[in-house]
Amino acid sequence: MTAGLADVPRLDLRHRRPPRCRPERRRVRATDHSGAVAATAPRWATNGLVTQSTTDRAPQHEAPLREAPWSDAPAREALSRDAPLRDAPTSSLLIVGLGLVGGSVARAARQAWPELRIAGADRSAIGGPAVDDGYVDRFVALDEVDAVAAAISAAGLVVITLPVLGTIAFVEQHADALRAVVATDTAASKRDVTACASRLGLPLFVGGHPLFPRAHGGLASADARLVDGARWFLCPDDAPGAAAVDPHAFTRVRAFLAGVGAVPVELGASEHDRDVALTSHVPHLLANVLAEAVLEAGAVDAAGASLRSILGVAGAPFEVWGDTVQSNRAAIAVALQDVISRLRALSEQLDDRERVRELFASGRALRERLHG
Repeated sequence: MTAGLADVPRLDLRHRRPPRCRPERRRVRATDHSGAVAATAPRWATNGLVTQSTTDRAPQHEAPLREAPWSDAPAREALSRDAPLRDAPTSSLLIVGLGLVGGSVARAARQAWPELRIAGADRSAIGGPAVDDGYVDRFVALDEVDAVAAAISAAGLVVITLPVLGTIAFVEQHADALRAVVATDTAASKRDVTACASRLGLPLFVGGHPLFPRAHGGLASADARLVDGARWFLCPDDAPGAAAVDPHAFTRVRAFLAGVGAVPVELGASEHDRDVALTSHVPHLLANVLAEAVLEAGAVDAAGASLRSILGVAGAPFEVWGDTVQSNRAAIAVALQDVISRLRALSEQLDDRERVRELFASGRALRERLHG
């Protein structure tokens, strides 16, 4: 692991301080600084949802905040107020989108910090189960725009777990509130999301993307164990001239992820999109192309274990993957062309036994590397 990155404590469920761990790091744009970070905590605006006011809180920073490298007064004020729970990077959390990812994050945060105040935002139909089953303490419907803005302002950390285009729309709609609150997201492609945050002047927004062992399912499928040990990319906008993410916001998000058991990995947004185009997005497309070919050939009755294995990711929810393909289409096109050229070459090498042996050896090597 790269030297020089601040150690982040990974917390157990009893609030004891275990041995410190060091997250992985690749091409970091933000400069690391120590110190607690936080956000304002005004009262909720509707539905009788009230959080502790800022006057009830005494700042409790482990180290003094250094002067932020920007002059946005509301954002700088946000980074100086919230009094986190002991060992927690914040005392209040808002999760926007309560599906598999959002629900799993809520479960993991509750296990790590039982006293953490957790609010949720989603479609109104989700509210009852989300509160009744203990995922969140408070709920606000996404169509209640003013209430959502108030919930953002009340949070010490906002985690947006919507599809890519939904994330961008949410950030654009609530840019004023997000300008003064540390926030991150989980969308599957990052360049468009981080470019949006940079364009809107949101220095406290940290692009993120978790790699869960299981990617689909609703709130009922949420499980804190999906978060534990999951690689979680943190992706600053690496486009030329892009505004840097505030280092204190980066520290807060990274500490939260380590606290819930994830493994933070810092990677530029464009590099992330290039990599996941090949490792995630193209495999999904190939599985669906193969499914279409089998259906059109009328070969379903001949399907065996090989086809079933490859089709494991076929037919994933289009509301998620339609956004992903559209937003990362440039990187996906490059990766597809690479795969197509390899397949075209292979079609002319099928009588070359050594080439086929080499291909199978490469497949076995990667499988063993991934699965042990």
